[in-house]
Amino acid sequence: MPKGFKEQEKQLIQQAMVDHGRQLFCKYGLQKTSIQEITKKAGIASGTFYKFYSSKEELYFDILSEEENHLKDRLFRVDLSKETQPLQAIKDLLLSLMETIETNPLIQQLYFGNNMEALTRKLSKEKLDEHFLEDKDSLVHLIEEWKQQGVAITHPPEVITGILRSLFLLTLHKKEIGEDIFPQTMKLHVDLIVDGIIKKEK
Repeated sequence: MPKGFKEQEKQLIQQAMVDHGRQLFCKYGLQKTSIQEITKKAGIASGTFYKFYSSKEELYFDILSEEENHLKDRLFRVDLSKETQPLQAIKDLLLSLMETIETNPLIQQLYFGNNMEALTRKLSKEKLDEHFLEDKDSLVHLIEEWKQQGVAITHPPEVITGILRSLFLLTLHKKEIGEDIFPQTMKLHVDLIVDGIIKKEK
């Protein structure tokens, strides 16, 4: 942790950078947002930034991870054992999450321009690998939770996590798929996937 600040000050400074960083990244994108703009909005000296982050890409990555965690929380909040139609509940949840991903500027920007390249260049391989494993483990845990809630999963959790990731990637290709048919296409994808990996309710 950064030295020279009390614990409460550290938390306030870091939260200010996260909040203002998110606003600037959403508005201007990663490439066009500078550290100076972030620190000016946060009301701190530019040098203070480096006591918390090694680069703006690292801040962007942490904010992006926070956005992803919000999406995962929505998945885990649904108790399928209380649903009269668990399959339909999963379909509705996935469609809702995909709509959120499709309209989230931070997530969308990651895969356009040179943002992904900038992140892989600036961030350590260990940090990226750790994030990938955490993401995979959380999705596997989600599948196990669904099983405990009475959903009959027909494929290994690792395979289903790959399927869920493929749905996420489809949201990045709206133009290629066709904007006029995109909603119906995604709904059909979700229907086919859920019906294919979960046994029908009796």
